[in-house]
Order: sequence, then C-alpha cells, then structure tokens
Amino acid sequence: MKKLIALGISIGLLAGVFTAVSASVHSLGGLRAPLVVWVGFAAWACFYSAGGKAAGLGKTLGANATGLLWGWLIFWAATQLAPDSAVILGLCVAVGAFGMCVQARWSPLSFIPGAFVGAACYFGNGTVWQSTLISLVVGALLAYASEALGELPLRTGRTTKQPA
Repeated sequence: MKKLIALGISIGLLAGVFTAVSASVHSLGGLRAPLVVWVGFAAWACFYSAGGKAAGLGKTLGANATGLLWGWLIFWAATQLAPDSAVILGLCVAVGAFGMCVQARWSPLSFIPGAFVGAACYFGNGTVWQSTLISLVVGALLAYASEALGELPLRTGRTTKQPA
C-alpha cells in the first residue's frame, strides 16, 4: 500500500471518530463543548508541519500550549489596561507576537507557527482556554496516532532479508 493512501485512511478514520465524539459530547466537568473539532484539526496540522514523529509531537504540544498562554496574557492585559481600546489591544498583540517568536530560542518551543496557532485557537474559541487546551492536546495526540497507524501497513508489508 502506498504511504499516502495508508496515511489518508488512518487520518480519515481518526478524524471521523474525533468529529463524531466531539459533536456528541456536550459537557465535561462543567465545560461547554470540551472538544472543538477545528481546534483539534489545527493542532493536527501543526504536528505534520513540525515534522511528525515524537519530535513533532513535542514541538506541537509545547508551541500550541504556550501560544494559548500568550493569547490569554494578551487578552488579560488588554482588558486590564483599556478594554475598549484598539490601540492597547494592538500593543498587547505586538508584545505577545514578539514573545512567541523569542521563545523559539528554546528548542521545545522552536515551532513558531505552532505558537501562533495556539493563540489563534484561543481567540477563535471565544477565549475559553479549557476547551481550547483539551482540543489542542487531543488533536496533536490523534495526529501522532494517525501517523503511527498510517505506517503499520507499510511495516507489515515489508520483508526483511535474513543473513545467510
């Protein structure tokens, strides 16, 4: 089986299950919609963009989580300083964007796009950090699983030559 076909099957199956489960879960510990499909898919894309495997998972989780934290700090600071000021919001975003770039000096947080995705998901999910974080983590873990499942047919279909 070709690699992209196997990967497409594994991603399709897991994405379908994730969507069905997300749509059917209405509350978990008081959270509204604890699994947000598009947020999970954003993390899934980050995993593959970060190179996949364990290293890509680590970079995705670290960058997405700190991006969410930067988003929370941006929102908190802007609402504390001047909640109705577009200028203050813009300045807070500028500081946060700078921080998301500078943190990349540390290897586990070196995936800058992942940080911006984490912040964007936080804002896009209405500044609800709990369901954003849960969905980012679940999406990244499903991406890791989809890669592993997509490689199974390739591994089992190979024959290794035994030394004579």
